Amino acid sequence: MPTNEGTSGAHVQLAPAVFVTGKGGVGKTTVAAGLALAAAEADGESVYVEFGDAAGGRRVLRNRPSGLEHITLDPSRAVVKAATPVFGSARLAKLALDNFAMRPLIRAAPAIRELGVLELARQVVAEHPGKRVVFDMPATGHSVAWLKVARQGRELTGKGPVHDVCARIEDELVSPGRASVVVVTLPERLVLFETLALCDTVEKEVGLLVDRLVVNRVPQAPSAAALADAAALSKTPDRVGEAAAKLAELLSVRTTVREQVINALNETVHRHGEGKGVEKGLTLLPMAAKDPTAATVADWLRAAGAA
Repeated sequence: MPTNEGTSGAHVQLAPAVFVTGKGGVGKTTVAAGLALAAAEADGESVYVEFGDAAGGRRVLRNRPSGLEHITLDPSRAVVKAATPVFGSARLAKLALDNFAMRPLIRAAPAIRELGVLELARQVVAEHPGKRVVFDMPATGHSVAWLKVARQGRELTGKGPVHDVCARIEDELVSPGRASVVVVTLPERLVLFETLALCDTVEKEVGLLVDRLVVNRVPQAPSAAALADAAALSKTPDRVGEAAAKLAELLSVRTTVREQVINALNETVHRHGEGKGVEKGLTLLPMAAKDPTAATVADWLRAAGAA
């Protein structure tokens, strides 16, 4: 049973490529940055990859060390860049795909863009051998669509350039031992049930197990000594006693909330997560008074053996 922050079991080692996903607002970006930072501090070098405008990375990695490289992949340009090896040059790829006739077709076929993004991700990993590459993925549903597109493309195309790209992505990137999936969630029953469904989908449709289930913002229980001291002071007949009584009430509420969170984890992850492989990678991160930095999260993950 997860009775304190940390882990409920031994963690498997993360693969070179780490895909971090989760619903919006659960702390996914900070956890991804924390994993990348922990890897840079342990190994001297690592890579943090995000998609879009790089705003999230700039926010959480303001003071990143020199060994932590920050890369942004632009999905809108992914197809042309990913197709460059197929056409033999960037100029030919741009002429063939980045024109008035092809742009609307590519925009209308999300799978093509997702395949292009995955190929760029594969290239990033190939260009950084021996380094941990952490991908801050989009929110849950979109992430699964990205990760399974190579398998779908390989099955649909018997041969040709697209089949070769899909096969290369599946063999070199989205496969056990080469990629790990980290899912970030919150300690709420409904969210946890949805997260377990996501873990099941990743296993069945992508072919990867979830190596880390990071439950963020778990309330910390006050110590028994703090509760006893507050209760004793509350009996003082003055303002100190009044303040202590309010503190004792607050600490009792925190204890109750903590118990409810642990019950939710037991009901969902331990009971319904059995067989999904997520319990071994269960990692609890504490609720903080303010949003933690990537460095703080890296410390928490290291302490839990989850980095």
